[in-house]
Amino acid sequence: MSTAVIEGKARFRRDGKGPWLPIEAVMWHELGRNHVVDLRVGLGPLTFVRGLDGYVDGSGFSRISHTLDVGPEIDQASLLFMWSEAILFPSAWSERDDIVWAPLDEHSAAVTFTQPSSPVVARLDFDPGTGRPARFAAERHKGIGRPTVEWLVDYSDWCPTADGVELPGLATVTWTDEPGPWFRMWLSRANPGADVSAALARGRALLAEVAADPTRRPRTDR
Repeated sequence: MSTAVIEGKARFRRDGKGPWLPIEAVMWHELGRNHVVDLRVGLGPLTFVRGLDGYVDGSGFSRISHTLDVGPEIDQASLLFMWSEAILFPSAWSERDDIVWAPLDEHSAAVTFTQPSSPVVARLDFDPGTGRPARFAAERHKGIGRPTVEWLVDYSDWCPTADGVELPGLATVTWTDEPGPWFRMWLSRANPGADVSAALARGRALLAEVAADPTRRPRTDR
């Protein structure tokens, strides 16, 4: 398959500590090429914050409420976010000449995404018992003007989803400079072959607005 829309229940907490908050996340993928993520923080019908993250046509963006971040650091971070999910679908990378694999040991490999002007490197660890991906790790920018921090995505509880696609039941995301995980998502559907054109169009429209308005500048305060 070439597209997927990943759905499930999620929760997050700021700085890897404090109370967990519910968050809805729907992740629209043209696998390994473009993605857009709809985010909603709320309880029942109450919505506190909405967000839209993505990587479209080689550019990343992160919008939380009325604040928008764009720039080279967001490009790198968004590319890694996209691939941490796309890597779960072999069709996303099985015949790509812009992805370079190199074995590190019996159960891990380095993967380099050469498509950007500055290649981006990650490490993929495999479960010795099942051979399935167990961890995606990379040095990822945490924000504009900030250095990279090791970023880990751990996959566990692999099982078929409601639409028959085998995925990890749980994905746990951690920044290693924080005391604990900051995001957990229980994946329930992959929606293989779904139409993602409308979501990608929203991402392209947002990037077009940025390009057309020179007064919009990325933040440097986080």
